[in-house]
Amino acid sequence: MNTLFKLPSSQQDWVLLYCKVMTLFVLQGLAILVIYGMRGFDTSPDSLPQGLRLDPMHGVIHFVTGLIGTYFAFWRPSGALMFLRIFTVFYLGLAIFGTFTDIHFGLQLELEENLFHWPLALAAAAIAFGMSFLTKKSAGA
Repeated sequence: MNTLFKLPSSQQDWVLLYCKVMTLFVLQGLAILVIYGMRGFDTSPDSLPQGLRLDPMHGVIHFVTGLIGTYFAFWRPSGALMFLRIFTVFYLGLAIFGTFTDIHFGLQLELEENLFHWPLALAAAAIAFGMSFLTKKSAGA
């Protein structure tokens, strides 16, 4: 049976899929930066279209992390797991701090962004750390 898409079967496959999906971060970050470039960097994030309501620094972070994830997904897959682990720690930090404050790391984060950071970081943690733990545990059993 020939399928269009099959689920990843190993941790490395999941890591690469996650990093490939991060290509969307590049597009979002680029769109945000283009809009701010045209409207001015003092534009309120609330005036941007839904899904793009991030301040310029947050747009840069999405653009850069998306580029790095895309690089590891397509050109350097051997480094993708280490990148995803670093990404996980950073985004877990954003999620944790975002639970208690709207402004941290120089970013203006509101409820929508913080609600997005939790599943993003927890999915990355499950892939980057959880699957490694399960693999080691089952190998020792």
